[in-house]
Amino acid sequence: MKKDKRMKLMSIIVALFVLMTAVPAVAVQRSGNDIRVDCSNLIRTDSSESLSKDKILGVGYCIGLIDGLVTFNYVYETVLQAEGKGEVVQMCLPERISTRQMATTIVKFLDDNPGRLEESGQALAAQALVTAYPCDQETEKEK
Repeated sequence: MKKDKRMKLMSIIVALFVLMTAVPAVAVQRSGNDIRVDCSNLIRTDSSESLSKDKILGVGYCIGLIDGLVTFNYVYETVLQAEGKGEVVQMCLPERISTRQMATTIVKFLDDNPGRLEESGQALAAQALVTAYPCDQETEKEK
């Protein structure tokens, strides 16, 4: 009987620990200005340069944001093409484009739209890439 109580207590402790340490699945909202700073640091960063912890985190955030947007676009394109709706794809990136080039595109868009810097940085970054790399519908239909 004592062993059952101990097991029950251990189960409760483990459950409480898991609940207390669980990371909430809430996206961090960053402004266009935050993204402009992070991606500008990526553009200016030389691989041999030593960066502060804050800059490293910001550069990593910019890289992750771009990777997420590109991955989402690829999945979106794949799903739409499977459904016969390939003409609705949001952006068509060149075959050989670097993360740094996309960061430059995002920063230029943000610099050209200073009145929007308080808006969602993630949404502005997506808009920057969609605007810079629209899909030519004739080319898409030929594929």
